[in-house]
Amino acid sequence: MKNRDIEAANNNLQQMLPHAEKLPPLPETAQALILLRNAPNASLDQLVTLIEKDPGLSTFIMKYARMAIFGYGERITSVWHAISLALGFNNALNMAIGVASAGCLKITNRGPLGRIRIWHHALKCAALCRELCKTMGEKQPVDSGLAYLCGLFHNFGYLLFGHLHPQQYAFLNDLCLRYPEREIRHLELHVFGITHDFAGAHLIEAWRLPGEIATAVAEHHFPDYEGEHARYVRLVAIANRLLQNEDKSDACDYIETATMLESLQIPVQDAEAALQKIQSCLSEFDTLATELAA
Repeated sequence: MKNRDIEAANNNLQQMLPHAEKLPPLPETAQALILLRNAPNASLDQLVTLIEKDPGLSTFIMKYARMAIFGYGERITSVWHAISLALGFNNALNMAIGVASAGCLKITNRGPLGRIRIWHHALKCAALCRELCKTMGEKQPVDSGLAYLCGLFHNFGYLLFGHLHPQQYAFLNDLCLRYPEREIRHLELHVFGITHDFAGAHLIEAWRLPGEIATAVAEHHFPDYEGEHARYVRLVAIANRLLQNEDKSDACDYIETATMLESLQIPVQDAEAALQKIQSCLSEFDTLATELAA
């Protein structure tokens, strides 16, 4: 990759990100789902109708509902069954929003930053964020649906990179393969001049998604963040640490995971149990990620 190509990509991103109208628009299906999420009298039938308009989304929702973690398996034969029996209205709606939103962002499927790996991690992180919410102390109120979306969207900056600049993204993907010991955000700065969290936050703001999601996307590498929506930032940071077994660092190496858990009143043993629950479904998450990348 020539320096002038890297510089051109950097300049292009710097010019585009502050202008929402220059970024890929939120797909119509995702817009409709968000409107439904905000509607006070939203119904199951309305959600089923929206999902069934998108064959790929319908298939994904049904396959997700057949995961062993829910216990229904092949008894799920329709979107209505998937939502009413296994997922529940809010979980299905939030999942559908995340999947539909990514439809406008096209990137390569393969490699450490390919679509398959990104979705595999996003699905696990989102599910773990939701499980961790169940263990939090009563004085730490969070919306488990928003926590799920924070986990699902937190790496969407990579999708934006790959969609806008596929050649430079392929170079970044290659660098990650060649230098697995390098901190990935340093490699991103070299190729794009900015990091995925910065780019992702601009995308979420352009799509006018809730502030909790935008903040978690922007700050999930900084769990010492103390501003508004800090609980959501820490949830995503903790989920990432647990899923990666702390092999990859964030910007706050000096903050121990146990300290982060304590700040949210999550007992260590409960966090470990939540992680084991997610790890028991790794092969199913892998299958779902591959389906999403098809």
